[in-house]
Amino acid sequence: MLAISNAAARLFSTKGYLETSMDDVAKAARTSKGGVYHYFDCKGDILYFIVNRFMDIVLDGLEEGLEGIEDPVEKVRFVISRHVEIYVKHRHSAKVILNEAYSLPPQLLKKVHAKEREYFSVISGVLSGHMGHSTGKEDLTVVTFSLLGTCNWIYSWYDPKGPVGPDRLSEAIFGLFMNGLPGGRHLSKGATRNGKK
Repeated sequence: MLAISNAAARLFSTKGYLETSMDDVAKAARTSKGGVYHYFDCKGDILYFIVNRFMDIVLDGLEEGLEGIEDPVEKVRFVISRHVEIYVKHRHSAKVILNEAYSLPPQLLKKVHAKEREYFSVISGVLSGHMGHSTGKEDLTVVTFSLLGTCNWIYSWYDPKGPVGPDRLSEAIFGLFMNGLPGGRHLSKGATRNGKK
């Protein structure tokens, strides 16, 4: 089953879910079409298995890992490092959930969204613990989505076989998120860096 879903994830993430046939999946998984149907009734079942399993991986052990960390800054570091590690290891499934999950029937997509909201809530709680619980809900939402957006979209450009390893990547994201751009400074509203409006 995993061999089939992994092969399908690679196809869905590169060729597209709608453009991929069950024959394509069987060929990529090196099995017969009947072998695919033995585990999955239809292509939509494969898509749901991929995205639902991915969210289970994302959530599994997350809160337990955070419970062992007291420093709020280290909690932020942990969630970033963990997120990057999972998305690099399961990059095809990550791309599928971001780009193809909308093809699921509404009742199944609702279940996936519930798990995404659970993950968002945990990450938001970590950031709230660092920023201070007095941080406004709107600001916290902006910050949380900004961090998740930065981490989620690494699939579109990051090459795990390139010179920047996952550890270095997560530290770069952590440093940028926590400290801003090197040499940067805050500008007043309406001002430019040379002081002119």
